[in-house]
Order: sequence, then C-alpha cells, then structure tokens
Amino acid sequence: MTMISITEYRAHGAIILERLAGTTIPVVLKPHVVAFTKAHDVYEAAAVVADTARGKRDLALGAVGEADDTFDTGVDVLADKVVGAGLGARKNPFAAYSKHTPSKLTELPYAEEPKAIRALGVALGKKKPPAEVAKALAKSLKDATALEVELSKLIKPQAAYSKALGDRDALLPAWNKALGKLKKHASAAWDEDVATYKSVFAPPGAIHAPKKARAKKAPATPVTPT
Repeated sequence: MTMISITEYRAHGAIILERLAGTTIPVVLKPHVVAFTKAHDVYEAAAVVADTARGKRDLALGAVGEADDTFDTGVDVLADKVVGAGLGARKNPFAAYSKHTPSKLTELPYAEEPKAIRALGVALGKKKPPAEVAKALAKSLKDATALEVELSKLIKPQAAYSKALGDRDALLPAWNKALGKLKKHASAAWDEDVATYKSVFAPPGAIHAPKKARAKKAPATPVTPT
C-alpha cells in the first residue's frame, strides 16, 4: 500500500476544491461538496496549528543543540587542560575521573551529559587541580547547567507539538470519509461525463496541458555537385 504524506493529503484536498470551483456541479452533488469542503477546512486548520507548533518546537530544539555544541567544546578544552597539567594521558584524559572518554562523554544523550560532567568534576576536584584546569571545569559545569535549562524549555513546545499532531491526525478519517462519499456520488452524477470526474479527482500534477507538437525540421537543402 502506497503511503501518502500529510502534505499530499492537504494538497490533494485543496486542488479538488479548486477544480470543483471551476466546474458546473450537479445539484445532487452539492451537499457532498459542502461536506467535503467543511472536512477539508477543519483538517487544514488543524494542520496549520501543527505546523506552527512544530516551528516553536524546532526553535527550542535548535537552542538545545546550540547549548550542546557549547558544552561539547568545553569538554574538549577541559580534556586538553587536564593533559597539559599532567593529570591525565592524551589517550584518555578522563581515565582517572570518569568511565567516559571525552568523545564518549559528548556522545551521551543530552540529559545524561550534565550528570557525567558533574561526577567527573567531583573526582577531578579531589586532585586540587591548578587554576587553568579548575577554570575549564567550572566552564563545563556552567555549560551543563545551561544545557539543562534549554532542555527544560523544550518540554512545553514538544508537548504542544505532540498534541497538535494528535488533533490533526484524528481528523484524517473524517476527511477521508468525506472524500470517499464525494467521489462516490460524483461518479454517479458524472456517469456520462467521465472526463470531468477524472479531471476533478486526479492527483495534483496529474493533469497537464496538451503538449505542443514539436516543429519538424526543414529538410536539408540538397548540395548540388559542382
């Protein structure tokens, strides 16, 4: 079974209504056109709400990504400072303080990274690190808090987006049912005008203007031997 995207449902419904607007509709078909128009308008409105909610969610998600990038950079700096101070080896600067290497620590899920860097900070702090290491550690801990703040800001828009998706998708069966009834009655109403039926319900882009006949090339002028 071919999967149809939400965009395709919306586009198909809109183009059907556009085609119907330019077509003489039999009286018996008008109630079904009205019913489908209502179903499509309600569905489209819910889809717009979902689009808006997704935009807000994506902005919040982008802020989380930026905070994570800052955090990851800080971890790399901390690793370099630990090596420079002789508190760790280049192969794994965090070996004595964490079960994670610097690269593995920054690959953890967003919510796990702050926990990991704080645990590392406790272990590293016991070594009474020099000022440069302590400064880099403080920066990483600050970045961890900033990441948690952005994650907390993502909760509400993510929930709103999930709800909007559910509300939108719950309307799709009614939209599909209204379209099915419209097509059924249109088939009967246009039983002697199949071309109109097909043109109204064809998928978007399926109807094309007749192609112009390609101009034939003029025959080459024969060359007269001299």
